[in-house]
Amino acid sequence: MKNRYNIKTYVSQKLMAALLVVTCAMATACDPSIDALAFDLPDANSQDDKTPPTALFTVSEGDDFLSFTFANESVSATSYLWDYGDGNTATSLDGMNTYPDEGTYTVTLTATDDLGVSSTYSEEVVVVEPEIPPTSIPVILEAGFDNGNDSRDPWRNSDLGGVIQITSSNGYHEGSYGAKLPTSGDRIGYQLIGEFTPNKTYQLNFKYAFRDQIEDANGSLNVAMVQPMTDLSQFDDNAMGMITFTEDVAGAGALASGALVFNSGANTSLAIFFFNADDEAYIDSFEIIALE
Repeated sequence: MKNRYNIKTYVSQKLMAALLVVTCAMATACDPSIDALAFDLPDANSQDDKTPPTALFTVSEGDDFLSFTFANESVSATSYLWDYGDGNTATSLDGMNTYPDEGTYTVTLTATDDLGVSSTYSEEVVVVEPEIPPTSIPVILEAGFDNGNDSRDPWRNSDLGGVIQITSSNGYHEGSYGAKLPTSGDRIGYQLIGEFTPNKTYQLNFKYAFRDQIEDANGSLNVAMVQPMTDLSQFDDNAMGMITFTEDVAGAGALASGALVFNSGANTSLAIFFFNADDEAYIDSFEIIALE
C-alpha cells in the first residue's frame, strides 16, 4: 500500500518549528542570564590563530653616535609600529632613528598579523657620546741635528739622494748644529716616523735659511710629508703635502720660520722629506704639532 502524504501534519510541524525559534529568541532577550552570542555562528572560513606573531629586533649603532638602526626579526607578522622612545615613530619593516641627545631611550616594536593579533618587544638604547682620544704626536729623531755627524743617521735614504751634511756655522742653525744642503742639490733628508693618528691635521714646524753662493741663482728649499717611498718617481703619488721656499722671497743669511700643514689621511706612518735646488740651503729644529 502506498503511503499517503498528510499535508496537515507537514504544516503543523513547520509551525511548531517556527514557534520554537521565536520562543528561544524572546527568552534570550528577556533573560539577561542567557548569552545571546552563544547562538552566533562563526564567520565563514574562520579559524584559530595557530601562529600568533612574535615581535623581536636587534640594535646597531650607526656612524654617528646619535644614530641607530633596528633589524626586524619578528615572525608571523604583517605590519609593524616602531616607537623609538623620543617621540618618533615609524611603520617600516626595519627601523632607523637619530636621537636628539645623550640618554637612555626605550624602543618598542609592535608586530601585528592579518588576524589583528599583536606582540610587543622593548629594548633600552643608551646613547653616549664617545670620548675622542688625544691625537698622537710622532717623535722625530735628531730633530735638531745636535749630535754632530751622528745626527745624519735617522735621515738617510740612499735611494733618494746623498745624505745631508752637518754644519756648525754661525747663523745657519739653532743649538749646536744644523743640516746643510749644498749647492749641488744632490743631498736629501728623509726620515720615516710613526704613531700618526689617521685623518688628523698636523703642522710640521722648522727653521731654514739660504746662503747666497751662486750669483743670480734663485735657490729653493722643498719640505714635504710623504708616504713611505723608495724612489723619486713615487714622489708625486706619495706626497701628503709640500711647501717650497725660495731665496728671492726669504732672503739669505738669517734663519726663518717655516711650517707645513698636512693631513695624515689613512696613514699611521709618514716620512719627512726635504731637498734643495740651485743654491745652498739649511734646515733645523723640526717639530710636529697637532692642529685638531
